Amino acid sequence: MHHCLILLLFTLLASLAPLTMAAGRCERVVISADPAYPPLHWHDGKNFHGASIDIATRIMKDLGIPYEVRYLGPWKRVLSAAQSGSIDLIATLKNTPERSSFLLFSDLVLSNPVAAFVRKGNIVPYNKWDDLIPYYGGIARGNRFGRPFDDFMDMHLAINETDNLEIAFKMLQANRFDYVITGYHSGMAYLASGKLDDKLMPLTPYLIETANLLGFVASSPCAVHLPAVNKQLQKLQKEGYIERALMQAREEWRLAPNLGKN
Repeated sequence: MHHCLILLLFTLLASLAPLTMAAGRCERVVISADPAYPPLHWHDGKNFHGASIDIATRIMKDLGIPYEVRYLGPWKRVLSAAQSGSIDLIATLKNTPERSSFLLFSDLVLSNPVAAFVRKGNIVPYNKWDDLIPYYGGIARGNRFGRPFDDFMDMHLAINETDNLEIAFKMLQANRFDYVITGYHSGMAYLASGKLDDKLMPLTPYLIETANLLGFVASSPCAVHLPAVNKQLQKLQKEGYIERALMQAREEWRLAPNLGKN
């Protein structure tokens, strides 16, 4: 009887092994992103657009890796999906200590400095971070900008989160915020599409110069492709494709600034 049980257990484990191996393969890379962060990535209610999406899918095509671009809803839901392992790749975001606990980051994709945007008629005197302390600011929910600025913001600045950047800029115009913090590219895209160039402006110097990177979910079997993705990314950088993708995305957003209900 004892030998029969051992044989039965061995047979059961052997039969499950192929299923375990199949579950560990990368069948396709499921990609998602913040749906309201043009020109890097945005969702118009039907499809994703933006430079980050174009770059990520171009790399997958070049490497012959099957992929799917999936809309999940607001940015915080995208991050939760990555933490739970229900997607494989985020295109693109900033590397923070919290995110690095569940993501493996690529080499540089896009340089995306962070700026504080203010009303032109009420410019906040600014030369260093401390100058923002007396004022009230806003950010889009889930946004992080990189250390050490995130640490400073959490400890010293009066910041309120809004559902998205569009709402934050409306609150800035309505004098409910003194400034709004966001990536420079995204902020300028919103100014252009909303014809707000004569009303709002970014402060200089930038708050921080940080990069936007592709983020593979560490628990995903598709993370095995990261070295190949980095190699292809370097090739596209040398060819000038990355900069062209950003310019094209800016123009696409300018001509059709459309966000779905995110």
